[in-house]
Amino acid sequence: MAQDYRSNPILEAALAYWRRLRHGGSLPRRRDIDPSEIPRLLPHLQLIEVVEGGARFRYRLVGTALVTAFGKEYTGKCLDELFGGDRLAHASHVYATVCAQRRAVFLRNRYSTTRNIDLMASRLYMPLSDDGASVNVIFGALTFEWGSGTAIGMWGGARLDPSTTTLEIIDDAADAGCATDQPTVAAGIG
Repeated sequence: MAQDYRSNPILEAALAYWRRLRHGGSLPRRRDIDPSEIPRLLPHLQLIEVVEGGARFRYRLVGTALVTAFGKEYTGKCLDELFGGDRLAHASHVYATVCAQRRAVFLRNRYSTTRNIDLMASRLYMPLSDDGASVNVIFGALTFEWGSGTAIGMWGGARLDPSTTTLEIIDDAADAGCATDQPTVAAGIG
């Protein structure tokens, strides 16, 4: 499986779609997303509402591949209702980064299940703005790589390994066809 959004077919397609929706460089709006244009991506997508100016985040849409991977439905729940501790701090930091930077963010990290089996998560989070100024929704695309012996949906209670985290803020000024994005790597986030 690809270790970068540039070679991951789901993440690459989601980023290309988001970039296509940018009108004159402005952030796309939630209503610009047309599910009929991206049917093969839908199972891998999330829509995350920015609540209380970024104090909280609510999952408005969680694709079927993600529900299967997580082993439960998150739609309608806030991040702080689902996680605590390091996972809450880590995810909140990533979502806040998308809001503050107003740029797409690639995230890759490893989790260990309660049976000490690793799985890798690759995520792309892209900002949406209804007013052109503040990010009110985050458009996410996720894929997973399962370690040997890992069953889908088995990672409830999985532990995030912060030392494996790569966070890259994507350079939107770069031409979509060019690989000039400069990575910002952060280990130990959260």
